[in-house]
Amino acid sequence: MARELFGTDGIRGRALEWPLDEVTLRRLGVALVRLMANGDPKPSFLIGGDTRDSTETLADWLSIGIQAAGGSVTWGGILPTPAVSHLLRVGSCTAGIVISASHNPAEDNGVKVLAASGEKISETVEELLEDELKRAQAKSGPGLPAMRPGLIDRYRARVLGSLEGPKPLDGLRLVLDAANGAASGLADEILETLGAEITAIASAPDGHNINRNVGAASPGQLAEAVTRLGADGGLALDGDADRAVLVDEKGRILDGDDLLLAWGKSLQADGRLPGNKVVATVMSNFGLETGFAAEGISLLRCPVGDRAVWETMVRHGAALGGEQSGHIISSHLSVTGDGLLTGTQVLALAARSGRPLSELSNLERLPQVLINVRVGRQQPFEEIREIQSLLKSIETKLAGSGRVLLRYSGTEPLARVMLEGQDEQEIHAHAEELAEAIRRALPE
Repeated sequence: MARELFGTDGIRGRALEWPLDEVTLRRLGVALVRLMANGDPKPSFLIGGDTRDSTETLADWLSIGIQAAGGSVTWGGILPTPAVSHLLRVGSCTAGIVISASHNPAEDNGVKVLAASGEKISETVEELLEDELKRAQAKSGPGLPAMRPGLIDRYRARVLGSLEGPKPLDGLRLVLDAANGAASGLADEILETLGAEITAIASAPDGHNINRNVGAASPGQLAEAVTRLGADGGLALDGDADRAVLVDEKGRILDGDDLLLAWGKSLQADGRLPGNKVVATVMSNFGLETGFAAEGISLLRCPVGDRAVWETMVRHGAALGGEQSGHIISSHLSVTGDGLLTGTQVLALAARSGRPLSELSNLERLPQVLINVRVGRQQPFEEIREIQSLLKSIETKLAGSGRVLLRYSGTEPLARVMLEGQDEQEIHAHAEELAEAIRRALPE
């Protein structure tokens, strides 16, 4: 059964338009109750979301469908995705829903469904949910209930309690970029409580400025602010705070690969890296493999998406995994990407060592090129003769010295062309060739 609505990170689209229109979301609420109830006469759902202007409206439409079908709703207001995950793990709700489009612009939004365990539901459950949605009717019912106060306090306590000592970031002068998203204000408070001196540059959401040239996907302003202010480093989150990237005191961006290498080596030194293995996606740089290999750590590759990372971690008993984009999961702390946990843990490593952030990661990257190509449809690449012919030719030329990866985005109408190789000029040229072939074959 093929999925039509769900991508790698839930349902995404333009807010208030299909599939995020009122009728579809009311039907989705009904379908969620029918599928997730498991015999419970009144299944309960925790809903939270990010700071987009459309978030509460979408939550209201879902809530109407859920309650009309016999379920109950707890509205948590603005909550990071990892906060909803944690609240599910320590609570008794049937499932959780996050209204967010993560790093996408403000005019987009999305729906992520989490199981009672705090994990994102599997692809199989998403397929069943889509099938149930086809049979569901858009019923009328009560709207979104009043926000339940105090929920964010439990997550704040979780992040603060994950670190040893009263002030593990004492003495660090940091710049914070919360992407004007769900962790705005919360992240500032947590870092200051941990002892850091904070300058915030994107922690004032207005409903429309989430991710606007800021955040983990656009850390340029953060890097500039760190160097201009002479800070010890910076932390950038994304709109729903499940990603983190750091900036060192020189303004160099430390992405998920850097954070995995630093954290993985630390866990190994502490005897907390079972099997000496770490999980990363196919997008992580080959230099991460060689960096871990030098420490006797194996890198296991998996498809893109922090759900795929988590499922691979569980299957292989790995304690750490993540994506180059900054989704990092440490199994002794969480079951999904958590930007605040990741950022505070890695910053604490630097603080304990007494070394600057620039010495935290010694990752030696193979030159990598990534081009995003807008497409009119997502036809399997193996069905397109021109692309297959060109791909085989490039792979032959790079044999033993690089790699090529073609994939579609699970959240946007994009084809992603990624090449790695020793010769940067060569891989740029090959990437442009592939991108142009995709534009010809799959025009907007």
